[in-house]
Amino acid sequence: MASAGETAEDRIVSAALPIIRVLCQGRWLNLEYEDRVAEALLFFVVMLRSMPLTTGHFFKDYWGYFSEYMDRLNLKTPSMRFGHFSLDAIITGAEDDGVNGYGILRSYLSDFSRLSVAEFISSLTDDERQIVLLRMSGYGKQEASRALDLSVYQLEKVLSDIRHHYIDWSSAE
Repeated sequence: MASAGETAEDRIVSAALPIIRVLCQGRWLNLEYEDRVAEALLFFVVMLRSMPLTTGHFFKDYWGYFSEYMDRLNLKTPSMRFGHFSLDAIITGAEDDGVNGYGILRSYLSDFSRLSVAEFISSLTDDERQIVLLRMSGYGKQEASRALDLSVYQLEKVLSDIRHHYIDWSSAE
């Protein structure tokens, strides 16, 4: 039974919400789960108000348009896996298991006077600098490789070289 003031649209959105939550779980992982669901609900309401409901395939049309929209949005969003650095994240490959960004910042190895991003970037070759700037601007590996006319493998090789260069640069006394 509908409560006072509840519209048909409210009931439709309430019925669709559990389905939308499930559909947003494993996709578009550059975005937070709550943001994916919020985008999906907003998109659902807009389509509900603007698309004909009598075609018999409203949800299929909704999901097709929404997936296309979210794919573009996901590509524009920096990757949470590669684009963001969480200080809480455990750093893999560290000699001491359980080291995270806070531990490194607090360690005696940290010398904040030497941690200058601009200085490090200026120490790179022009090609390396261009790759770093594209990645810092939110370009994914595939987008950056297309923009630079490189294969993804070549790009990853250069990124690996940059990481090694940074390790050498930051440990130099």
